[in-house]
Amino acid sequence: MASRDNPAILTIAHRGFWKTTAENSIASIEAAIAARVEMVEIDTQATADGHLVVIHDKTLDRTTTGTGIVAELSFDTVRNARLKVGAGGKGAAATQESVPTLEEILEAARGRIAVNIDTKFERDLPAVMETVLRLGVESQVLVKTDIDINATRFPILDADWFGRIPHMPMFRVRKDRFAEDLRRIATLRAPMIEVKFDDIDDIAAAREELTRQNIRVWINTLDVSHCLDYNDSRALHDPHAVWSRLKQAGVGAIQTDEIEAFRAWATQNEGDAA
Repeated sequence: MASRDNPAILTIAHRGFWKTTAENSIASIEAAIAARVEMVEIDTQATADGHLVVIHDKTLDRTTTGTGIVAELSFDTVRNARLKVGAGGKGAAATQESVPTLEEILEAARGRIAVNIDTKFERDLPAVMETVLRLGVESQVLVKTDIDINATRFPILDADWFGRIPHMPMFRVRKDRFAEDLRRIATLRAPMIEVKFDDIDDIAAAREELTRQNIRVWINTLDVSHCLDYNDSRALHDPHAVWSRLKQAGVGAIQTDEIEAFRAWATQNEGDAA
C-alpha cells in the first residue's frame, strides 16, 4: 500500500471517521472501514496503572463524560467514562462507548484497515511497540515519531523494535533542501514520511529522490496543520486547489477530517485514491 508502485493517493482518517461517531472510538474505525478508507490515525497514552488507552488529549474532559488527567487516573476510572459524539466538547451528547484500549483498536482493525499510531508521550513508546509485536499486527501498523532533521545520527535506529515495525519520521521541510533532507534520513528506510512545508514546490522538486528511496509523502490537510492554506476548510470549497495540487506535487497520502468530501473528490478523479 505504501510503495510508490501504488499510484493511488491514500486516505487517512484522522482519529478515525468520527463525524457521526466519536473520535478514537471503535465505531470510528468501523465507519472508516465502511467508507473504504485505507488507514486510520489514532492516539494512545498510558493510564496511571500502565494500560494503553486510545485518546488524544491529556485529559478526559473534552472527549468523554469524565474529568482528569489520563496519566494520573486508573484504568477503571478512565473506562467508566463515556465517549462523546463527534469531537466532543461541553454540549456534545454521550455515547454508549468507553475509551478503548490500544489492543481493542488493533483487534478491530486486524486484517481490515491499516493503523497509524501516534504515541502522545515518548515514555509510552516501548509499551506501544510491545503491544504491536505481541498481537502480531506489525504488517498493518505504521508508528510515527518526530525526528531532528539536523541530527548526525538518529537515536531511533538503536530501538529494539526498529526494523520490525514500520516507522514514519515526521519533520518540517527546510526551504530548498528537501532532497538533501531525504538523503539525510536514508538510514531510516522510511516507507512514508509526514512533513510540513513552507513552499509546496519543495515537495515537487524532490520527486526523483522520493522515487529513488521509494518514500511516500504524507500531508495533513487538517485545519490545525498549518501547511500554508492547504487545509480541509479550503478544500471543501475548492478541492482541486488543495487535494489535486498536493497530488500534482507528489504527495501520496492525505490525512483529513473531511472523509466524505475527500472520497467524493477521489471518486471524481480516477486514480487519485485507492
